[in-house]
Amino acid sequence: MHLLLAILTIVLSFESSVQQSDVNAKLKELDETIEKQEQYSKPKELRIKNLIEELLISEGRSNEFNICNQLFEEYKFYQYDSAYVYARKLESLAEKSGKRTEAAIAQAALLFCYKSVGFFNEAVDIINNFQSDEVPDEILVNFYVLCASTYQNLYSYVQGTKNLTEKYNQKVLDYYKLALEYASDYSFNYHWISLEIALIQEYSDELAIDGRKNLINLFNLDDHQLAVHFSILASACESKNLDKEATYYRAISAIYDIKSCVHETTSAKVLAEYMYAQKDIIHAYSYIQLALSDAQFYNSRLRMVEINSIFPAIEQSRYSNVNSQRLIFMVGGAVVLILFVLTLILFVNLNAKSKEIRKSNELLARVNSLLKETSAIKDQYIMQSLHGNTSFVNNVEKESLAAIRKITTRQFEDAKAILYNIDIKEERERIYAAFDTAFLALFPNFIEAFNTLMNEDARISLDKSGALPMEVRIFALMRLGIDDPAQVADYLHLSVNTIYVYKNKIKSKASVSKEQFDALVMAISK
Repeated sequence: MHLLLAILTIVLSFESSVQQSDVNAKLKELDETIEKQEQYSKPKELRIKNLIEELLISEGRSNEFNICNQLFEEYKFYQYDSAYVYARKLESLAEKSGKRTEAAIAQAALLFCYKSVGFFNEAVDIINNFQSDEVPDEILVNFYVLCASTYQNLYSYVQGTKNLTEKYNQKVLDYYKLALEYASDYSFNYHWISLEIALIQEYSDELAIDGRKNLINLFNLDDHQLAVHFSILASACESKNLDKEATYYRAISAIYDIKSCVHETTSAKVLAEYMYAQKDIIHAYSYIQLALSDAQFYNSRLRMVEINSIFPAIEQSRYSNVNSQRLIFMVGGAVVLILFVLTLILFVNLNAKSKEIRKSNELLARVNSLLKETSAIKDQYIMQSLHGNTSFVNNVEKESLAAIRKITTRQFEDAKAILYNIDIKEERERIYAAFDTAFLALFPNFIEAFNTLMNEDARISLDKSGALPMEVRIFALMRLGIDDPAQVADYLHLSVNTIYVYKNKIKSKASVSKEQFDALVMAISK
């Protein structure tokens, strides 16, 4: 631990405190960075495109594993579904080669995928089955740090259950110590892991803040590493009630997340919570939208659950603010109009006054027309949503009550007729249509990409209503992560056997092998 003590003796280049002007400047920089998101993502998309083209050429060659590993690294914080596809590809290639180093890299990739989305059973299985023989130190450090991170997630998940938190906290400590054994002296990993171990063994806010600042200052970290460590620094400041510092460092973290094209993030969501607590609803809404966009792009179930815990409150506050501003505008407009009319009465003759009043009335009519139009659109949207969610339930309730009355009066045939008239089929069709519309909005290129996997004479086209064919809907559900045949069958009101029949029917007409088909469907991007 002498190296860690050395860290803490270095003179910091960071300022000891943060002013509100610093926070405001950093939030402004974040807003500007959000506007320029696309310019940061274009180089990454180009790298991915070039790697995919290189992989197609290298299939079956000695460098195929390395290219797949590069693609996994590009996708791991960018888009989960694709990262998982290449993690599986790495596993398959490692099994063929029989090389321990490649097997360890593939296991680390799968462990990252599982712990990122909360598949803890699968993650722990990988940890328990890992063999370190003949594996280079650098790969072991990465794997054991992932193990510690997995148990940190489990520790957070079971907060409040003492025996489990103690167990998982010890696991975190054990794996960090194991990683430290293989880390090179004086390296970033050695200093960072040493700091984590010290904080677990004897936590203090001062060590958490000063140690992290020194770690950032000592090493030339890349944008993603800076995003991670500024986020941790912000959390340490928050625990010590240093609100300005926490907001400042959290904003820096969010900026580096965008610059490094990372979509597996927490800083934007936490920053939105800060802004909401400070009644800055405009910034809160902007940052929660950024967090939601990242979570949806990455397809992180855990992050979407976290975001949904705060998003409705921010949305409601924003809606209230809009209404308040509208009310102020209307009141202000009314006051201005009254003053205008009074001025006309005092200074303009009757004919000129009448003319101006007519002009004012025409203006008011146009404003009222626009307000009515806006209100009508809002009401129509709300009623359409309410009708779509409640009409079937209300109809079932009405018909059920009628059937109960018939049964009570022993009019059994009439009761049967009422129950048969409940149009379940029509409601299912409505649900399917709503699903198809939502899915094609999220994946507008799905049919085009799907058809590239099919023989030319078997390509899919939508009917006039825009509905997906049932067999394609099965693969659409699978692309959304619903790959359990029983769940798919339950949703589509089909038998499990029918699901298999539909899938085999599609695969028999595919231009790729049946073994590759599912993975290629999962790789279709948003």
